[in-house]
Amino acid sequence: MKTLPITIITLLFFVSLPTGSVFANENSKEKTVVFSVGIDCQSCVKKIEGNIPYEKGVKDLKVSLDKKEVTVTFRTDKTSIEMLIKAFNKLGYEASVVGEKGKEEKKDVQQKN
Repeated sequence: MKTLPITIITLLFFVSLPTGSVFANENSKEKTVVFSVGIDCQSCVKKIEGNIPYEKGVKDLKVSLDKKEVTVTFRTDKTSIEMLIKAFNKLGYEASVVGEKGKEEKKDVQQKN
């Protein structure tokens, strides 16, 4: 008789575990956005590389001085495009979105190559 409540509690515990992890994975989607940024020298590149990666949620950063573009991969549950544009503005740069794609689209592109 005493084992029945313990069994039920244990069963409920294990049933509830996967549900929590599913919600965590939904919230941790990544997005990659290409920004057009008014950079014109290597000093600008260093300034961006030294600051933007430390913004909350930023996972990856690539700066192209030739194209005057910055590609940022970030977690959508931690930051947004608007917050990243504000971060560029704080550094003294105007930024606008050139293109964006979610993690799922990025995988599709890799599979085609």
